[in-house]
Amino acid sequence: MCGICCSVNFSAEHFSQDLKEDLLYNLKQRGPNSSKQLLKSDVNYQCLFSAHVLHLRGVLTTQPVEDERGNVFLWNGEIFSGIKVEAGENDTQILFKYLSSCKNESEILSLFSEVQGPWSFIYYQASSHYLWFGRDFFGRRSLLWHFSNLGKSFCLSSVGTQTSGLANQWQEVPASGLFRIDLKSTVISRCIILQLHFHVCILAFQVYFYLYHISEGSEQVQYLNKTF
Repeated sequence: MCGICCSVNFSAEHFSQDLKEDLLYNLKQRGPNSSKQLLKSDVNYQCLFSAHVLHLRGVLTTQPVEDERGNVFLWNGEIFSGIKVEAGENDTQILFKYLSSCKNESEILSLFSEVQGPWSFIYYQASSHYLWFGRDFFGRRSLLWHFSNLGKSFCLSSVGTQTSGLANQWQEVPASGLFRIDLKSTVISRCIILQLHFHVCILAFQVYFYLYHISEGSEQVQYLNKTF
């Protein structure tokens, strides 16, 4: 199983080119074959991607992978069926090729609904400033999230670190579907909105919105349910 991570900061004072040492150490234990970090910056946010690959199939593909449009993909999974992967091919490359060709939200959701096998992923969609992430329905690959600094930063990772206090604990990303965050609008709205698209095979027409509110000296999470 690979180690994948994305650290997101919405305040320039928290921008960093390195992960914390204990988190980086834990990630490297999951991926001994290659390690790489990639930084993507905008006026309003910074994303630090870190991936550590345990090579299982096809040609060794170093992650994070990036295309000519600036899209970034981190994959911890195996494709058993649903999407054709020839002998000798790498499923990370194949899935990223399909993902980069998706023209809209529906095509991304449809693509992951076809993947049969255990997976977790992080995908940065450069043109729209969206960050997509999620796990398969059975939660067979780990993915955790951690919010800190009064909502000014958060982190997604295959593995966490020991923290003190309940408010600082890493938590599993629900294996309910695909999450999406509009990174550019977060600073303007002062809340991190996590839009959840349920796995198509379970509830095809229901979307949940998780609102992570930012205010001076306090943090609050709200769950809003909108059914179509």
